[in-house]
Amino acid sequence: MSERTRRDVLSWMAVATTTGGLLGCGGGSSSTGGADAAGGARLDGGHDDAGRDDAGRDPDADLADAAPPHRGAADAASDTGAADAARADAAPPATCDPTRPDAQGPFFQAGAPARTQLAADDEPGDALEISGVVRGPDCAPLAGALLDVWQADVNGDYHDAGADYRLRGQVVTDAEGRYAFRSIVPGRYPLGGSTRPAHVHFMVSHPGHRPVTTQMYFAGDPFLAPDDPCTAGCDSGDPARIVELTDRAGVMTGTFDITLGA
Repeated sequence: MSERTRRDVLSWMAVATTTGGLLGCGGGSSSTGGADAAGGARLDGGHDDAGRDDAGRDPDADLADAAPPHRGAADAASDTGAADAARADAAPPATCDPTRPDAQGPFFQAGAPARTQLAADDEPGDALEISGVVRGPDCAPLAGALLDVWQADVNGDYHDAGADYRLRGQVVTDAEGRYAFRSIVPGRYPLGGSTRPAHVHFMVSHPGHRPVTTQMYFAGDPFLAPDDPCTAGCDSGDPARIVELTDRAGVMTGTFDITLGA
């Protein structure tokens, strides 16, 4: 073999050895799984220089398709609002306990005039102002509720229609269920060898609701239950109907809210 021929054979063998894995001579692949010199497809499922796999797909695009959509602050706020609404829908409706009834007593008279000033300017006694809200059992204020109010004078005496319904009157709640009237602090009167605590009578009604006849008492009265001699239907120990009075510029003021039943 001439020197030239030997060099040609050695050169061919070197090329064959170098490219054997890619040409199929040895059936193997490079240790790094790289592409062939011509940039052919990888046998190990790798990617070419453009980042594409054997099928020509962009793997980053596949990952983007598989990933969940991005949820921003607006989406989170929407979810929170929906959850809050669901909880609100599931919450039980508000309820208010109806005001407990009390004895009507023998001194009620129908026909009292509509007025918020029950006591005349010259009525003896400490000035009194009572205000409050009339509500239904769902706690909603009741507009147009009618309150018939009557009480004793400073000496514990009641006065009838012949005395111009003295210390009596009818009051109607406003659009927000509020009412108010001015009078005097009623006096106590003897009963059964003892003394009844000072009180104001209420008869309250509203269309579609159960009316209530009750009494309001004053905190600190020494004749509240159990020392109240009225035991037949009276309940002067009910804390919801015992009002704390505050002296405001010489007027004793208190709040008495009333709830009617369904």
